[in-house]
Amino acid sequence: MRGLRGALGVAALASRWVVRQPTWLVQDAVLALAFLVILYAWGGAEAARSVVVAWIVSGVWGAGVNTVGQEVGEARLFGLLDMFVASPVTPRQYLAGVLLASLPLLAPSTLLLVILAAPLGALGLVAPSLAAALLLLPVAVMTGLAIAMAARKPTNIAAYTNPVVTLLILLPPVFYPLAALPAWLRPAALLAPTAAAAELARALAGYHNAYPWTTPLLALLAWNAAALAAAKKLIRWGAG
Repeated sequence: MRGLRGALGVAALASRWVVRQPTWLVQDAVLALAFLVILYAWGGAEAARSVVVAWIVSGVWGAGVNTVGQEVGEARLFGLLDMFVASPVTPRQYLAGVLLASLPLLAPSTLLLVILAAPLGALGLVAPSLAAALLLLPVAVMTGLAIAMAARKPTNIAAYTNPVVTLLILLPPVFYPLAALPAWLRPAALLAPTAAAAELARALAGYHNAYPWTTPLLALLAWNAAALAAAKKLIRWGAG
């Protein structure tokens, strides 16, 4: 309970943007709807279904890398991180709190896609996508935290996190299936953690997957192991 209270306290401080800038919630939902409409106009319901997988995976990746990274960067900039280090809050509680504070940003768009998944015949993609996203989450959080702690100038943290999020969402097979790539290119594409998560979701649902579910699962587990190992070496509570 003490650990939960610590995480919730951090979340309460880090989520003040919900009241101050609630338009971000609307913006995220509008973006999800826009992607859905664009793909539906381009390829019909079959193309639009891929947004269910892609948006859940990319949303979690963005929350871990961008939101966590920028929150930690701002905490370094304004001295809030030193306050948390001096408090009884542990690194795990701090990360959990920052991550909880980012969840409201994902909620409107995810709820919208779940509602629209039924008429699109994509309800079967929701649970596998959430499961794959949960495996991607530790990698995303550790990536965002590592970038924030390694950045020499926390004022420029968005210049690092935004490209990482964008490149690993739009270039790898996240919004499109891995099976659409030539066979020789698929193993290299699967090296991206976001692509591995999207492929795992599709494989679990039996939806245009190129590999059995065990292959992307192993790739994600390897990424999780690498992220934890890197965190122990690069991240120090109170560094920076």
